[in-house]
Amino acid sequence: MSHSADDADSRAAFARAIQTALAEATREGGTKPTLKTIANASQGKSRPRVSMSAISAWKKGARLPSSWSVLDSFLGALEQAASLPRGKFERRSWERLYHRAQREPVVPHPRVAMFLVRDADPLELKVHRARTLEDGNALPAYIPRDIDPSVREALTRMGGDGGVILLVGASTAGKTRCAYEAMTAVLPDHLLVVPSHVTNLPDTITEAVRAGRSGTPCVLWLNDMEQYLGPEGLTLNDIRALRSTRTVVLGTMRSRIREDLPSHELVRLAEEFEVTRLWSAREIERAREQLRSRHDARLRLALDHAEDFGIAETLATGPQLWRELRGASVVGGNPRGAALVWAAIDLALAGLIEPQPAELLRELHEQYLPGRNRQLLAPEPFEAALAWATSPRDAVTRLLIPEGDGLRPFDYLLDAHLRDRQPSPDLIPEEIWEVALQHGSQKHQQFSIALAAHANDRMDIGRRALQPLVDAEDVDTFRTLGLLYERSDTAEAVHYLQRAIDAGDVLALRLMGNLHFRKRDRKTATTWYRQAAEAGDEVSQSYYNYPGVDRRPVPDELAPLPAPPELESDDDDWDDETDYGPTVRTLRVLEVALDLIADMANQALGEITDRPVDLDDNYASVFSDLPVLTWRRDAQWRRQMVRCFDDLADDIRAGKWPQPKCTGEEMAIHLAIDHASSMVVDEPELITEFVEGLPPHHNDWDWSLCIDVLLEDIDVLFLYEPWSQGIEDSDHHINQFMGIANLEAEDWFKPFRQNDARDPDRAFRH
Repeated sequence: MSHSADDADSRAAFARAIQTALAEATREGGTKPTLKTIANASQGKSRPRVSMSAISAWKKGARLPSSWSVLDSFLGALEQAASLPRGKFERRSWERLYHRAQREPVVPHPRVAMFLVRDADPLELKVHRARTLEDGNALPAYIPRDIDPSVREALTRMGGDGGVILLVGASTAGKTRCAYEAMTAVLPDHLLVVPSHVTNLPDTITEAVRAGRSGTPCVLWLNDMEQYLGPEGLTLNDIRALRSTRTVVLGTMRSRIREDLPSHELVRLAEEFEVTRLWSAREIERAREQLRSRHDARLRLALDHAEDFGIAETLATGPQLWRELRGASVVGGNPRGAALVWAAIDLALAGLIEPQPAELLRELHEQYLPGRNRQLLAPEPFEAALAWATSPRDAVTRLLIPEGDGLRPFDYLLDAHLRDRQPSPDLIPEEIWEVALQHGSQKHQQFSIALAAHANDRMDIGRRALQPLVDAEDVDTFRTLGLLYERSDTAEAVHYLQRAIDAGDVLALRLMGNLHFRKRDRKTATTWYRQAAEAGDEVSQSYYNYPGVDRRPVPDELAPLPAPPELESDDDDWDDETDYGPTVRTLRVLEVALDLIADMANQALGEITDRPVDLDDNYASVFSDLPVLTWRRDAQWRRQMVRCFDDLADDIRAGKWPQPKCTGEEMAIHLAIDHASSMVVDEPELITEFVEGLPPHHNDWDWSLCIDVLLEDIDVLFLYEPWSQGIEDSDHHINQFMGIANLEAEDWFKPFRQNDARDPDRAFRH
């Protein structure tokens, strides 16, 4: 196979090469390959999976493979499907052609950084540097984190279909480094798109969508994602556009901000991972192994303090800087320098997260000098104070970091301060709030100040910050105020949500339902949820898929027998143990329902494979009936869900009660009871055939009894409730209060108890 190096259109040449390879395999192969047989051949053998739609898109020139490994998998699968010898399609020339097509120039917007993931500089992406060694190394070797496999699996899955991944953790916990390492390991050939500033986000999204439509898979990098969620930040339309071009959005967010941030569609759609500040025993052992293989004084110091501080935060000198700041306001110390830093910290906590002019810090810092007679401290001159605050320690970082024309505090200091003093109305001085309101004139700044005010129970400040946007009839601001006011003033919350609804905001319909639900007015909440569902809100649509028991009367021919007289007596000696539990006829119908649902799910899986589902154009039987958080899972996850139905049906056939061993099986029982209870009502003749020869019983079709005895709880049904979105997160307050576990989609198939787990090597159905 040969390719012309002079070909002016490398993408067109790649598409023609795919067409030629398919034709050649058909002509010379022992068997005729089809898109389906090629896709099937790519399953297993440690190959990346290749879908039929992907091959079709490559043929048409609509897009390129997401990586060389995917193209190599296709070539191997094509050789196998056509019964051709391995290596028939010479890989080196194909790899050259692929990279030539991939590197076809994409002219970026001047305010948007665009380059291949493998060419990214971690320090430019804001990975915290460590103390620089003599050889110039400012970034220690990466120590794998426990969360890495899950993050990389999610990136692999989303690399072909797009999606949102959010890493949450404290400052210097290692979020950005974890994201960077995962991205470069899994998606090195993707185009990385990075906004230079929050105000350039619209241009960045445009460039990512344009590149994606031309066939270049992209990663949109949003470090400190919270700054991109304001009124001029990401919208639902942006998210849909990015998904349509299979763009991966990879972001980070500090834990304290994630906890205070009201519901946002991007956050809801994101697959979240927590990067813990303190390292686990396994992670510390990996760090020790790294130290044994290569001595690094920085890592040695971090390990010495691992019980008190995270390895990553010590490498970034966070604890050292915090101790230095806390001890600086003394005679002979650096009290004026410390005052400058405290002023910068409070401005950032008040929402002015961008670098601030040194002159502004000079105007504000006097109030942070301790004591009534501040001159007794003999504070150092301003120039010396500024030099102390901005000097790098060990060539790592500074208390105040120069950036552009201003200064910003090292973000670790903000989190450390809030660990000492929780947010409260008195945390930030009144003068600082006034300065923030005066200087925060841009939309993203006004939104940031409002969120900061909300976190400190100062909605008077939040309202003033957003008032200019309210006057401008900004719909996102109406919705945001509705969320912010819910805790302190329900009437105001309703007022602003109604204004957003009147302006056509679909999400506000669901949020209005949530508000009424929390007021214990479920009837009104349901009315709002129905309106939201009719307007296209996915979460509200899913609410109406909530599996339940069909309460309609059972047809006469299937009516249960009358209860025996002893059930009517008050005889305390009567023992009902033998009559307790689902009857044989009930279990038989449940078995049939489980088999039918498994068949439908398996058939749907063959059609949709890894593609996302919904309740509209992408409806897929069974999988669209599951909660929204499962709609974008891959084919392997869906195969495991099918197996849940099969396992429970096999339990019944083995003479056992179908008692779930994992969350997936709990959901399977709920769906089966929903289906079985309707079958008894709607198809009595069919059910009569199924239960022929089985003894009738007075407890036949007691589906509520099934729920009581087969399930330990019904927590999984919370995932359908619009008001409880996010409850799967272990940090969610309801999750913690109720002790809920294994509701995250990736945890659905983890056994509840290891001593009662099913054989992990049991077969899947074909």
